[in-house]
Amino acid sequence: MIIGYPPGAIVDTVARQLASDLGPLLGRTIVPENKGGAAGAVAAAQIAKARPDGQTILFTAYTSLQIAAALDRSLSFDPVNDLLPVASVGRPTTLLLVPHDFPAKSFDEFLEVVRSQPGKINFGTSGIGSPNHFALEHLNAAFGLRMTAVPYKGAAQMLTDMLGGRVQAIFSSTSLAAGHLQSGAVRALAIGSPDPSPDFPNLPVIAQRGAPGFNAAGALGVFAPPGTPPEVAQRLNTAVQAALKGEATRQKLRKEGIVLEPLDAAAFAAKYRREAENIAAFIRERGLKIN
Repeated sequence: MIIGYPPGAIVDTVARQLASDLGPLLGRTIVPENKGGAAGAVAAAQIAKARPDGQTILFTAYTSLQIAAALDRSLSFDPVNDLLPVASVGRPTTLLLVPHDFPAKSFDEFLEVVRSQPGKINFGTSGIGSPNHFALEHLNAAFGLRMTAVPYKGAAQMLTDMLGGRVQAIFSSTSLAAGHLQSGAVRALAIGSPDPSPDFPNLPVIAQRGAPGFNAAGALGVFAPPGTPPEVAQRLNTAVQAALKGEATRQKLRKEGIVLEPLDAAAFAAKYRREAENIAAFIRERGLKIN
């Protein structure tokens, strides 16, 4: 199992739990291997060229690949047509965070502060073309803001730098931010995921506050090389869905803030392509460019 992000990221945590569950279900040992870089594109490129025998699979936050399909002409593969969607897993609950001393106590106040300082608010992202980078561009466009993207190789360093004052806002998974939220070091102003969260009932959902379709969370899924036989893909999908039904796994992923979204292989493939088309259309309509 090639993991498209570095160790310690929420993608890695979920992938390793899934690998542990899939082994007994498939009757073999699943060996996780991290291959971070280019917001998941390095690992995806390896899978796109791998033998389609079911022996090598990809676990990644795939929204970045859908974004890259519309923005990055330098890729050596086509993220939409050169990967076989096998199984949807879910998406992390994502929060808009600021440091405790940021001069805004609510999302509306945040918008006012940013508008009053065009170009001066630094916003951390997990790399060019990552879901939260795209979300920042969406946020700027939807609310008439001008924040500066600061790319990082991983979410942990991004959060550390916000605490150190190098950036003033980020999107973060709830699992990564939990300790800092409890200590009061950071403040959550809004939910960047598409839906409300029972853990944060008082926070507004950005998608429902003037930015339809907004999603800073990305989504997690399993992919195989193109040309993988349908029966192999279906077996993998069945095993993933069975793993997600296990109570221990459900509880662990719930603790990580993952909203499960199990789909059969055909439904996931259709969803993956539909979302890629919607992202590409949004980029064309807004004239967005990732610099």
